Amino acid sequence: MELELSRVDYALVGITLQNAMKILPTKKAKEQQKVVIGDQDGVVQLFSANKKDEIIVHFKTVPSNRITSVQLGGSIGSVPDKIFIANENQIIGYNRKGKVFLSFDTNLTEPIKSLFVVGNDLIVCGNHVYTHYKECKESGSYLCGDTIVDCNALCPHNTSRVITVLACSGRVLRLLEHCRVRKMIELDSIPTVLHVPKNSLGNKILVGFSDGRVALFRINPMIMEVKQEILIETKENLSAVTCLDTFDLYGDGKEELIIGRRDGTIQVYSMALENNEFDGMDCQQLLYEENFNESISCVYGACVGAAGYTEVIACTYTGKVFGLTTRTIGDTLNDSKSNDIVTDATQRIQKLKAEIEYLEQAVTKEREKYQLSTQALSSGLSAIPVMTVNDTISLSADDATYILSIELPSPIENILVQSDIPLEMLDVDSNTAVVSRSECDRNDGNLLLCCYRCQVNTNRVDLKFRTVEGQHGTLRVYITPNIQPKCCQLRTYAIHPLSLHIMVHKYDTTRPMNILILKGNFSQGEMHSWISNCLPEVPERVDSTEENVLIFKNLFVETYLICRYAKGVAEFKSDNISTISVIKDYLTKEATTRHIKIELQMNVSDASIEHFITLVEPKLRQYNEMERNHKILQGLLELNVQNDDEFEMLSDKYKNLLQNKQNVEEKFKNDSSNLNRLIGILIDFYVDKNKFRGINVRNKLDAFVDALKNCKEGTLSEFFCESTEKNRK
Repeated sequence: MELELSRVDYALVGITLQNAMKILPTKKAKEQQKVVIGDQDGVVQLFSANKKDEIIVHFKTVPSNRITSVQLGGSIGSVPDKIFIANENQIIGYNRKGKVFLSFDTNLTEPIKSLFVVGNDLIVCGNHVYTHYKECKESGSYLCGDTIVDCNALCPHNTSRVITVLACSGRVLRLLEHCRVRKMIELDSIPTVLHVPKNSLGNKILVGFSDGRVALFRINPMIMEVKQEILIETKENLSAVTCLDTFDLYGDGKEELIIGRRDGTIQVYSMALENNEFDGMDCQQLLYEENFNESISCVYGACVGAAGYTEVIACTYTGKVFGLTTRTIGDTLNDSKSNDIVTDATQRIQKLKAEIEYLEQAVTKEREKYQLSTQALSSGLSAIPVMTVNDTISLSADDATYILSIELPSPIENILVQSDIPLEMLDVDSNTAVVSRSECDRNDGNLLLCCYRCQVNTNRVDLKFRTVEGQHGTLRVYITPNIQPKCCQLRTYAIHPLSLHIMVHKYDTTRPMNILILKGNFSQGEMHSWISNCLPEVPERVDSTEENVLIFKNLFVETYLICRYAKGVAEFKSDNISTISVIKDYLTKEATTRHIKIELQMNVSDASIEHFITLVEPKLRQYNEMERNHKILQGLLELNVQNDDEFEMLSDKYKNLLQNKQNVEEKFKNDSSNLNRLIGILIDFYVDKNKFRGINVRNKLDAFVDALKNCKEGTLSEFFCESTEKNRK
């Protein structure tokens, strides 16, 4: 890391969302800039800083509906200094002085979630509806089946074309022109944010993903050809990207990539330039990294604190606006007159002390007033404050576990987790909360009950847990903030029967498949609803009216599920019998509940059994070997080998274990539960395989478990093949 940045706090506003802050451009490079920001209280303010880092507010609006997006615009060829905000279904425009020059009601059926302005074009997106306005007149719209996460636009160089890019939760980018989809780009992960670099000539766009990756897409606007380059690879425990920007922090003509993440991390990576044009190659050198313990809503490169000094301007979820400046203490002293340094510092300290004393008195007075109003003899009422929870739940591709992030604007006192299905709660390195687990009574419907007591001033907590496929229910999280009066907010999360599956776009067609066909008097919408309740990441709307196809992948055992359904018929294919069994049981239950008669056809492939074993057996041997090595290492540590002579008496394998003691123990800590998890999956597979043949093997499970724990190469295949031959006889 080469970049040294110092933090400077500028302002504290209300709760902010993505794209809620912008930096007004200037005509000259490294000239002092202004910051415009809108919060969920509906307040828009434009401010700048003087040489003493004091804030000068140029205009500030009164509270109104929450602001979901702030964008800059202007006529083509001029400096985009007009401010546009999305306020529920309304778009309001301000100039630099805070005067309203546009108030436009879109009359959309859903609130505006994303907004982008280019020239006279307004691109407005809700959760599913995309609308294009030209000079405040609707020129077209598009209904998207997936949830629209973010939108941006490409304006190819020397043309008047506007190509809209929609980032969708169905792991796709949609390129639209004239409100028609020209190209669909299939992605490996869920996109979270879009950013068009300043020097891209209208043919490049950066995409941030939920798994922490950042990719660059080169788009040929003539033939809609797309090339993808991965800039930031996925690493373990890498948080989702929430904001992106490119800016020349060094002033050498080369732009750096600035990344803000959901866990509060800000990173700066070096970029490369090719012929004075933005290029994504060699974007691997990390120049700066710091965690600020709050989700980063917006991040930009600018010159705000002082002219001539670049900095990274960031805004957090709770509304803290601060800068990471390249200006050092020595630069500050050089810029100031030596005679005025002591006087200026003394005056600022006195001013801050007086302000703190005033605030403390005001808080004490209001607290006493509130306590009197809540007494039994008082006519006043105790009002429960409105609490906004910023929560996300995602399935990690690294270890097939769920990560639940909870963030509040006020400190969290405790979090109670309850579930009606068995879940395994795991430790998180960044989580400092004290965990208390309680014994559960199955008769009460509680199979998980634990409490996280947070440390002082903890606003954000990450929870990690494992699920078991085939068991579905509800996870309930009771969040108690450290405020008065005491209150609690309940958040519920559905755990699907096939909870370890994610949506993909392609699968290996050579794999042998088991087939389940359902026929009955159900509509396509009903079947889509059943599938969405059984699997995660299913789009809310059906794309096709004739036949719809969805493809899923199991992250743990790497098997596939293909769902093809239309009115009255549905076909499910999978190389995992257990997946077919879960689908069959769930859909049968749903149809029975709704009194819909269905016909089932099953085709079990023996080749798929052998294929599944070839997928799982190497993992089983690996986890068995890991457990044996850990046990041997514990025995070697008890021997307490102290000199070289004793060490040389050991075999090469034991020497290697002692030399790599830390790696062995760390790997066992992270993956020790995966062995039991994999054994449980194989037991379900063994039971389901024989269940479809009408055989009950419950009395053979002990022998099967012993075979799994002593698995060697070919053992598992022999066991299943022997069982299959006996069944045939």
